[in-house]
Amino acid sequence: MPLLRSRVLSATASLAAAVLLGTTVAATPASAASQNATSRDATSQSAGTGTPEAAAVDRFIVKFADGAGRRAAERADAYEEPAEGLSTEVQEVRSTATGARVVTTDRELDAAEAADLVAELEADPAIEYAEPDLILRPAAASPNDTYYGYQWNFTDPDAGSYAFAGMNVPAAWDVSRGRGMVVAVVDTGITTHGDLNANVLPGYDMISQSGVSGDTVNPRDGDGRDADPSDEGDWYAQDECGTDTGSSASSWHGTHVAGTIAAVTGNGLGVAGVAPEAAIVPVRALGSCGGYASDISDAIIWAAGGTVRDERNNPLPANGHRAHVINLSLGGYGECSATLQGAVDAAVTAGSVVVAAAGNESMDVRYSTPANCGHVVAVAASGPDGSLAGYSNFGESIDVTAPGGTFDAGAAGGILSTTNFGDTVPQDGGDGYSYAEGTSSAAPHVSGVVALLLAAHPSMTPAEVEARLEETARPLSRACAEGCGAGLVNAAAALGSASGGEPDPAVVAGTPAIDDATPAVGQMLTAQAGNGWSPSGLTFAYQWKRDGTPIPDATGSTYTPTPEDLATALSVTVTGHPAGTPGAFASATSAATAAVAEGTLAGSIPTVGGTRKVGSTLRASSGTWTTGTTLAYQWYRSGTAISGATKSAYGLAGADAGHRITVKVTGTRTGYTRLSRTSAATTAIAKGTLRAGTPTISGTAKVGSRLTAKAGTWTTGTRLTYQWYRSGTKIKGATKSVYRLVAADRKDTIKVRVTGAKAGYTTAYRYSKATARTR
Repeated sequence: MPLLRSRVLSATASLAAAVLLGTTVAATPASAASQNATSRDATSQSAGTGTPEAAAVDRFIVKFADGAGRRAAERADAYEEPAEGLSTEVQEVRSTATGARVVTTDRELDAAEAADLVAELEADPAIEYAEPDLILRPAAASPNDTYYGYQWNFTDPDAGSYAFAGMNVPAAWDVSRGRGMVVAVVDTGITTHGDLNANVLPGYDMISQSGVSGDTVNPRDGDGRDADPSDEGDWYAQDECGTDTGSSASSWHGTHVAGTIAAVTGNGLGVAGVAPEAAIVPVRALGSCGGYASDISDAIIWAAGGTVRDERNNPLPANGHRAHVINLSLGGYGECSATLQGAVDAAVTAGSVVVAAAGNESMDVRYSTPANCGHVVAVAASGPDGSLAGYSNFGESIDVTAPGGTFDAGAAGGILSTTNFGDTVPQDGGDGYSYAEGTSSAAPHVSGVVALLLAAHPSMTPAEVEARLEETARPLSRACAEGCGAGLVNAAAALGSASGGEPDPAVVAGTPAIDDATPAVGQMLTAQAGNGWSPSGLTFAYQWKRDGTPIPDATGSTYTPTPEDLATALSVTVTGHPAGTPGAFASATSAATAAVAEGTLAGSIPTVGGTRKVGSTLRASSGTWTTGTTLAYQWYRSGTAISGATKSAYGLAGADAGHRITVKVTGTRTGYTRLSRTSAATTAIAKGTLRAGTPTISGTAKVGSRLTAKAGTWTTGTRLTYQWYRSGTKIKGATKSVYRLVAADRKDTIKVRVTGAKAGYTTAYRYSKATARTR
């Protein structure tokens, strides 16, 4: 089969999500050799009987009755006679958590001898019970799926030529297979497939815009949102999606992702899934031209059990199988939008773990969305050698890394999963399997492990799940300076499996500490791994906790308490990983701090600018304050608060004349102690200068007529008074705005003086022009 290249889909409106699968190589069943593994049980099979034969044992558990066997000598006497009868010796090894004693014999006893020893011990009234200390093994070894031998990504990290590559999935199956968990795959939809159908639940087609369904040029779906999440194929013609090239083949991306998560396992067919007893809810949000952020966000909310509406604003049928995990093997360039972040927050609040592929652009993940959204588990990709894949995005926002495959050494270095062999549209009976590389293949590995984990621990919160993945991850085969999160996901360790998932006793934990036992909001804390760790050269991972609960995304050696931490106690769990020893680790948690106190705001002393004169405006400059602080203002007149003067600018009033003015700036922020800063006092405020008008006189200068003075425009609030003059001499009693001319005015000119007065202002007066001589 030729190489099928994925494409980066361009935006046609706000955001079109790009499928992150990377390159795929098809592999037909006939081209791959079958590898059927023989399963083994904890007991061997007797020939012809169908009855399991008990294995020889040399360890037993002996529980003494209450009050008996307290002294070693007393217990030795109880063992001596039964052991002599079988010509063996019994030696104590340790005590169990229930107070029983683990003992060994100096040789293995066959089934009959073991039964005799148990019977002799239990005949002693001082012994409550005795029993063999059996060795238990995985219920089954490798699955019998045809191509399981090609799934290097599942292997024990210590096995085979891919020494660092696998996620140790089979050992995790000892604890959980994901039963009862639902994983929503928000993707291109799904095709029918014999290795998937049994694990697929009803889903939904969330594409509302027909253009991205590919029906504008090549009609396929195009009927808006409906209950059919079938993948109609995402091939597209030249120029159809705003590109000058086309894609002649469909990727069947959603089917490949779903198979990695939950392909039916142990059915003698095809491949195994990470969580073989989990169920898939397919949600179609990507078409031939990608998908809009609005549709993808609605898909996330619907998958988590939220309410979503169709194009006519009618509510869609609710998801009858709320997703415990939501897989987003999709992305595009840009910041996390408010729409996508809101959808992720709603899903996480509802209890869903959201897993997002980091992207395949070999760039910092902070430029790839939705992997750069808060509260997602952002997944980078590794190759068969256990190091960061060359195409994978990276950076501080990566949470963990998982197998995504690379074709550097051929197709077998990719991730093998389910597909359809139709070139453009689904082929009936076209069930197939193909290799792929990309962070789209890495993310479903993590979604599968999350399903295993939640099936075993259903009360875990999304934050606790993320913390568990990070705490139990193992280092990559090569140091990842670019930023690969906590390391490669270790399924067995996350599940606490007995097969390589528990802390390695060869790694000794030290005593972590936090540099400040009296923390406050906004003041950065630093974790110290402490002394006592061994061997030397350990790589340390960190998880900060609030009252014992892991804090999402708080996985660095430093942590700055937020308002959410107020009044809680903080601690940090430090996990040490030795280089070159996959799966080995030891963890220790620091002592808890005192309750987190309110933070201390930083704020400058404000300054006052502007002319210190009544009628002018003073402006407060607050200076620099802690980011996010809300500021309030209060102006003062000679130390007394001025009513209503609570803005950053203040217009000086007449009452301020002769007084000194100050301003107090008060900063508030949730989780911080309120802080106030007061400016220096101004000089005494000078009186203002009135804006004086130019008076005019209207009327006829004739004895018996009325003259009316018009004052002109003066400063608002100015009190005006009038005085009339006859040929420059003040007319006694003529102090109103209207003056009636009398006989004494004949042959004289008349003018008026307008005087303005206002508190806090210098008094001003203005004269009108004189009239003609009075007739």
